[in-house]
Amino acid sequence: MNETVNIEISQRGKQILRIVIEEHIRTGRPVGSRFVSKKLGGAISPATVRNVMQDLEEVGLLWQPHTSAGRVPTALALRYYLANMMKPKKLTLAEKKKIEQVFLNDFTDILQLMENVGRVLAALSNEISVIVSPGGEDMILHKIELIPISSKNVVLVLVTRTGMTRSIVMECSGIEPRKLEEFGQRLNERLAGLTFSEIKKTIRERIADLQRIYSSFSSKLVQSAKEIFSVEDEVTAVFGRENIIKKPEFSDQRQLSQLMSICESDELLIKCIPSDVPPGQVEIVIDSPPIEQLAMVVSSYSFGYGRGFLGVVGSRRMNYPKLVELVSYTANRISHLLGEEIEERG
Repeated sequence: MNETVNIEISQRGKQILRIVIEEHIRTGRPVGSRFVSKKLGGAISPATVRNVMQDLEEVGLLWQPHTSAGRVPTALALRYYLANMMKPKKLTLAEKKKIEQVFLNDFTDILQLMENVGRVLAALSNEISVIVSPGGEDMILHKIELIPISSKNVVLVLVTRTGMTRSIVMECSGIEPRKLEEFGQRLNERLAGLTFSEIKKTIRERIADLQRIYSSFSSKLVQSAKEIFSVEDEVTAVFGRENIIKKPEFSDQRQLSQLMSICESDELLIKCIPSDVPPGQVEIVIDSPPIEQLAMVVSSYSFGYGRGFLGVVGSRRMNYPKLVELVSYTANRISHLLGEEIEERG
């Protein structure tokens, strides 16, 4: 999942570090030596716990907000915990049911499906969820539909193999409905199965003979091909912004502003995501530019011609055992579902 963090820690130190991290994740407050001693059943005195905490502080795993406070785990401590201590927590049946409910509904628009996934992910994680749906000109055209909406205009609908659709209104004066339908069939014969990039480069040659029959509309299609078949590289959506209001760390306006800035910038969000995370596996990014003082739990999912990403972003004080399982399960279900859907579309 994440790379190993090699730090020599005594067995007692590991026990105390785990308690501090898990209690801080639960409450958001510094953890004191008396609490740790009680948690260990009094087997270690508060004074001894303080000494061990001091040792952990010296190697960069804990820090003390002020002299009389307890300790708080550092980013390094969280990385150590994730690599050496944490075990993913299985989803409950109720949580799985909420995720599966999204996939039970019929859908024709993949973006709408991913929006529904994003909302469920935010609700179950109590964090901000992020969905990155792949786009780009490597998308493969499944079919073109030409739908007359008046005597002068037609809607050109592009449907990709992954179910994404794009609609463009075009002028089509002088073409009767029968010929328009016939033209649509011929376009599909020539263009279906090609990437948008291939279509832009070769459409003139591929439909050259059709221009003599459907001259006006065909010419407009060729002239406008660069605009019609241009697609953004990724489509990014963010859900659950309201969840952060409940978290005490975001009473700090600087930290809140930083998170909001990232969520409002597709470029920054995509920059946070490791591009090499395999489908269904989980990567955890902690305190890494541009998300200082923040964390992201992210995975990728297969999407026909490429990959998309999904995950949650928020404070470093996340319920990592649950979120790792939640993100992994959801990513695997999407990959499975979209794989079947793409096969059916042919």
